[in-house]
Amino acid sequence: MDVGYPWLAPLVAAVATLGLAILVARRGERTALTRSFVILAVILVFWNLNFFVLYSVADHDLAFGLSRVCRSAVMFLPPAVLHLLGSLGGQRRPIWWKILWVDYGVSFLLLLANSMDWLVPEIRPTPLGFVSVYTPLVAVFTSFTAINSLAGLALLVNEYRTCIDPRTRVQIKFWLAGALVAVPLAFTNFLPAYGIPMYPLGNLGILAWAGIVAYAIVRHRVMDVDLAVTKGAAYGAVSLVLIAPAFAITLWFQYLSFGQVHRDFSSAVLLMLVAVGVLFPTLRLRAQSRLEQSLFREKHAHRAALMAFTRSMVRILDRDRLVRELASTLVETLKLDRVAVALFDNAKRVFTVGYSIGTEPLDGDFPEGCEFVRAIRRRREVVLRDELEAAADLADRPAVSGILGRNGWEVCIPLTAGTQLSGFIGLGHKRMHEAFFADDLDLLNTLAAQASIALENARLYEELRRSQEIIRRSDRLSALGTLAAGIAHEVRNPLVSIQTFFQLAPDRLHDEEFLTRFLDLTSNEVKRISSLIDELLSFARSPTRALHSVDLNEIAERVVTLLDGQARKAQLTLTQSLSPATPQVIADGDQIKQVLINLVLNAIQATPAKGSVTVISRAVEIREEQFGQLEVQDSGVGISADMLDSIFNPFFTTKDKGTGLGLTIAHQIVTEHGGVLTVQSTEGKGTSFFVALPAAIQAIAGRREELGAEHDADDAPYYARQRKVAS
Repeated sequence: MDVGYPWLAPLVAAVATLGLAILVARRGERTALTRSFVILAVILVFWNLNFFVLYSVADHDLAFGLSRVCRSAVMFLPPAVLHLLGSLGGQRRPIWWKILWVDYGVSFLLLLANSMDWLVPEIRPTPLGFVSVYTPLVAVFTSFTAINSLAGLALLVNEYRTCIDPRTRVQIKFWLAGALVAVPLAFTNFLPAYGIPMYPLGNLGILAWAGIVAYAIVRHRVMDVDLAVTKGAAYGAVSLVLIAPAFAITLWFQYLSFGQVHRDFSSAVLLMLVAVGVLFPTLRLRAQSRLEQSLFREKHAHRAALMAFTRSMVRILDRDRLVRELASTLVETLKLDRVAVALFDNAKRVFTVGYSIGTEPLDGDFPEGCEFVRAIRRRREVVLRDELEAAADLADRPAVSGILGRNGWEVCIPLTAGTQLSGFIGLGHKRMHEAFFADDLDLLNTLAAQASIALENARLYEELRRSQEIIRRSDRLSALGTLAAGIAHEVRNPLVSIQTFFQLAPDRLHDEEFLTRFLDLTSNEVKRISSLIDELLSFARSPTRALHSVDLNEIAERVVTLLDGQARKAQLTLTQSLSPATPQVIADGDQIKQVLINLVLNAIQATPAKGSVTVISRAVEIREEQFGQLEVQDSGVGISADMLDSIFNPFFTTKDKGTGLGLTIAHQIVTEHGGVLTVQSTEGKGTSFFVALPAAIQAIAGRREELGAEHDADDAPYYARQRKVAS
């Protein structure tokens, strides 16, 4: 058997396996699996070097000595394979570790036999190079390797059947697929020692298996085995179709030119053809991207900006803002002279141009059944003007052409939500009179899909906000009814005093002491009634959110005044303990008052007679930032530990009557203000709710950092920065 360079395959395998060991050691997680793979890879390096030495070194004594050194590491190959496969699963039983220790013990005995030249006492020359002579211990090592390989395969199969971790199951599938190919090839390296003249294929087979194992360890997003096999078969088939004829032509030209086919030269050409076939697709894409960045930098930057906006637009939940940014991005990146965005009006059943840049379109409304809309709906993808005209029915083409011409649109982008057309975007000419190329249309198709999703998200978000507002108003009206009933009771006592004064006044008009004392008392009672009614009317207003500097102490005082009658009616004591060091906060005062009223009413309802409810204010620090905090503390029955995690959930309530939305709404309001609403409770001792809101100074600083220092603290929402504090 004449082989040109038999040492080349083991050398390549040794270098590549060493590279895999370094790769896994550097990029893999520090686990038992990673460590066992690195150890096995190093042993495989020595296994490959053993065959490299035997096939490349001509001196008998030198080859024998170097081979003995390499075989010393190879003796531990069988237990190292089993150790690696066992590391893939979870916890192993004690019997597993005993078997593994016995395995390593056998390898140690073989190491001693190898060092005394009992395992391989001699090597003999063959056309490949030197090979080991057969001895009984060689048969023992072969059997030892076979038993461990079969045990490892059985272990993998059992692990695959019992494993429930998805990623581990995929790893096992890769390992099994590679092992079914590599193990039979690996045993071809033993055949020359038994006198069977066959070129050993195990070096490359084991390299392939080690590569698969390394891929499955390092890659967290592993490819499905079925897909890997399909892609591999596709690459192989295409390579065969393209490379085989080229290689055959190379052989034919060799024969015509030199009268013979040179084996080594032909092998090198084949390797180069395979390398070119594998590397060409990847290198072509990278070269194309680099050249585009170098030669057409501005166009590449615009495409990159459009792609970045395409990926990020789904996070924009305000529909008007989304439409504005979509239109402006298209104008800037594609250099357009005009853009018009038309969305479907469900009430009027028409598509209305709600926003445009450049020349205003002459047509603002498009009925649902008009010819132009029908043509767009039929295509369902980005279309050029002439394509859209061709897609229209023969009778509709003049109308479609007229609309496109009047409005100056060269491209139409349909926006589809599910199977329905939710709108479209009309694009004008490029400013430099450039055409819309295939790459532009592919990019716009991707943008259209994302824009459709983003618009649908914005619509659903708006509906959710409206629903939340309705729920908030309902909760406000419910609290208002409770307050009105309490205030009606509270007003009755002052009215009795006033009525008594007027009844006694005619008889005691000349009593100066009576007039002075009762007149002051009556005046104070009237002021009290007026104050209660003002507070009730203030709370009853349907507020629009207005952010300004809010004094938490003032809010607490007003709420205590408003609910004092409710507390006395329930035979409770409602008090306040307000710290002058409590910082002011940027908030909507009416909404914070609604939160505090809900919490105090809940505390009153949860506290038995003779109990107490206290409103406390203070300054606190959360994550190194200053907050103003209000605490509502009661001496009620408390909340059980198993309910604490659910009290802020919608519709959760422990009362016989109630919607279970009060605390949910309070939590949402506080969170939207960038604050934190928490609770502490002990059964039988009472409950405390804590409302913490960012201090005004840091809230303004945060907004100016985000919006620019020229913006005043009251002109725009600042929730985006503050929400992260609540998490």
